[in-house]
Amino acid sequence: MDASTSTAPVRVKAPRNQNRAKACNHCRKRKTKCDGRRPICTQCQARSKPGLELLCEYPVVGHTRKRTLEESISTLERRIRELERAESDEDAIRLYDPSNYPSTSSSPFGTSSNSPSSSSSLLLDSSTPEPSLFATAFQEEIPVALGQRLLQAFIPHAQAFGFFLNIRRFISATTLPLTLGDYSRPCPGLVCVIYLIGLHLSGATEDEESAFLSRALLHVSNVLSASHPLRLIHGTQAEILLSTYFFRTGRILEGKYHLSAAVSLATCADLHKLRSGNMIPFIPNVMGFDGPSLPDPKDLIDEGERINAFWTVFTMCNCWGVGVGGFSSMMFESYGSRIDTPWPLDMEDYEENRVPANYIGTSTVRNFLSQAPIQPLRVNGPSRMALLAQASLLLDRAASLRSSYANELHSDEHTRYMKTFASLDALIDSFYSSLLSFSQTYVSSPEFMTVWATHLICRVATIKLHNIFTASNVFSRKKVLECAEACVMLCRGRDLTGIEVNPVFGLLWRIVGEAIIVEISRIDALSRQALSLPNWGLEETAVLGRVEMVALLEELFLTMELFGSRSGSKIIAYQLNSLQENYHSNCIS
Repeated sequence: MDASTSTAPVRVKAPRNQNRAKACNHCRKRKTKCDGRRPICTQCQARSKPGLELLCEYPVVGHTRKRTLEESISTLERRIRELERAESDEDAIRLYDPSNYPSTSSSPFGTSSNSPSSSSSLLLDSSTPEPSLFATAFQEEIPVALGQRLLQAFIPHAQAFGFFLNIRRFISATTLPLTLGDYSRPCPGLVCVIYLIGLHLSGATEDEESAFLSRALLHVSNVLSASHPLRLIHGTQAEILLSTYFFRTGRILEGKYHLSAAVSLATCADLHKLRSGNMIPFIPNVMGFDGPSLPDPKDLIDEGERINAFWTVFTMCNCWGVGVGGFSSMMFESYGSRIDTPWPLDMEDYEENRVPANYIGTSTVRNFLSQAPIQPLRVNGPSRMALLAQASLLLDRAASLRSSYANELHSDEHTRYMKTFASLDALIDSFYSSLLSFSQTYVSSPEFMTVWATHLICRVATIKLHNIFTASNVFSRKKVLECAEACVMLCRGRDLTGIEVNPVFGLLWRIVGEAIIVEISRIDALSRQALSLPNWGLEETAVLGRVEMVALLEELFLTMELFGSRSGSKIIAYQLNSLQENYHSNCIS
């Protein structure tokens, strides 16, 4: 039969990938076969876990590959126009000029900047359309204008989250027109964490904040596997910021985890051995067998950042250890090690080359606790950051000594304990008498928050030390109440609106509040006893004392409310609720 007249049926080849269009987005990314079942395909259902089910998302019908590429090109063109306009448009969003930004001490407990607090309008002001925050969170680099606004929201409150880097230098490096991960810019993990906190302070939605948090955690977890020369310092900074963020939002376990990570990085980088006067040769650590993990500092500012990094970690360990447990600066002196890094200077000292020739350290913490005579590093006394670190050390030592006390101590042990107790009490009193007067420190001054935190921590150290003896010793009870009143009076008559404080303030205020509540309960017990006695003068005195204590407690409640529910610090709000419940259950019948 002729081939041209053949009647054999023609076999039509079925088109390949005919079900490709119905694959969900998860399977597309994983390049796995998808059956297109709804609401969840077989592949995603198999990978789901109890309590964490994947939700399939399917592309919009008619959204072809060509259309997707066209939209991507449009987005890139829009960003190019945005960058071009930023050079000539006077109304373009601009950051603070780093050269004009005031230098402040690197205190981990806040800044007294009165810059207007950021709001959600910061994320909506741009006249240039931008993708949603949820979408941009998973881009390698978020839009430039959005990044600038998030950085602007973070900067006024940077030190309240434990920021210790030089703020001018950091702004200059972050805003360079280079790709994320370039060595001239900070590590991607640090940049992403700062974007997250800027978003948090700007009042974004929970979903948007969750998306940026996932992005930040991803980059921070890879900081050690990166090749950035400053990955240890930037990683330490990122972990400190994340820790404070989690503590602020009431996620205590995650806060402790990231603070532990900061301690580990600081130890690996040998930050507790900077400018050491100890002549023992350097022993390579596991981070770098050929020498130190960090390159040599390029100038005094670079070296100052590293010194301040250690003392920020040191201070936060002491304060959070008292509040949530699990931390102590003494971990840097375990296994035969010791802290040699000299007490920190303020950042302006490094900037203006006011570093003394004898700026070295040997057994820095041990010498302070033993009150060994040392040559002063500064003519006008220790720096603000050094005083803050020293106050936190006294708090840690007071809490540690308090926890070691037991009623069944033998006479010799009791004698040693009381000797140590008296020595530490005298050291705290001497230290407090050397502090700058807080009443002469204005809210607008750069050192306001650091001085406030130092006074508060030092007073709480006395409360922790004497608390155990308040029921049996009149002197200890009087000293605790004097310190509690002083802590509350620190805020009296000051406009604190718009100021952010480190969330550890909530834990310190709770210690103060509990001391006041104990005194109110004691007065109530005395009043009940006086009712059955003819000595009514005792009852009148008790009533007057109770009124004063209740007024003091209510004043403390108002302060905690200002920085808790009003400012969005969940941990301070939680401490306030716990105190109020304690007061109502023990002091109000």
